[in-house]
Amino acid sequence: MGRAGAAPSPAPAAVFTPAWDVTAEAPNAQPDRLAKLAQPASPGLVEFSSKWRDRLATSNSSHPGLVEQFRRLAATLHEARRLNGLRTLMVTSATPGEGKTLTAVNLSLVLAESYRAQVLLVDADLRRPSIPRAADLGDGSGLSNALLAATEQKLALLKVVPGLTLLPAGHAIANSIEALTSPRMRQIVEEAEATFDWVILDAPPVGATADARLLSQLVGGTLFVVRAGQTQCPDAQRGIESLGRENILGVVFNGVTDLQDGSYYGYGASNHNG
Repeated sequence: MGRAGAAPSPAPAAVFTPAWDVTAEAPNAQPDRLAKLAQPASPGLVEFSSKWRDRLATSNSSHPGLVEQFRRLAATLHEARRLNGLRTLMVTSATPGEGKTLTAVNLSLVLAESYRAQVLLVDADLRRPSIPRAADLGDGSGLSNALLAATEQKLALLKVVPGLTLLPAGHAIANSIEALTSPRMRQIVEEAEATFDWVILDAPPVGATADARLLSQLVGGTLFVVRAGQTQCPDAQRGIESLGRENILGVVFNGVTDLQDGSYYGYGASNHNG
């Protein structure tokens, strides 16, 4: 069951805090341990492909409706954090191609830029990493490499914009269940929660594997993405039941069309009430 509303765990050594803002953002961090376990996030490494740039909520060319919907979604989550301490969440969908990765990326960007939050975005789809299709991530090392290593490895953190750090999925692996259920995975999430304002996991679709259900046990709640005109109702129902309705924070309705002028309206979010 998700951990929404749970009391924060005692803060372990903050292995995630990027080297450029250790003092400002994490005064209790241990720099020696940081240097040992976390590769410094490198400015300017992450560039989104031209295909994605116009779909980002922080782009000057984005549709105003898309930007507004993500600001509303971020405001809802910001209030949830204020009221019950929510800091970690997962974004998933019933099947591939419904917009979960774009939702996770845009939400992370808005929280970092509009709310000045320190956000860690984790590509947690270890079988079929999603974010590399949107951006150039260098040599491909990331979460999977750290989870499969025989000894504790440095985490390959990348800077996206000020306030937003990315932990890529790393090299794709077939047996992701063992990696995602390892003590090291839980440690990574807990240490990130103690260091960042928000930790957002871009998870695999629910219908493809058991990975999303396993990841949901590590976070405070889940955003479930549904695409207008594509998501089949039985698939969505099965996905929500698999995750547990009590763990669903809300549903993000993607691909909505404004019926008045026929323009693309972007994303809407609604509370899931059963």
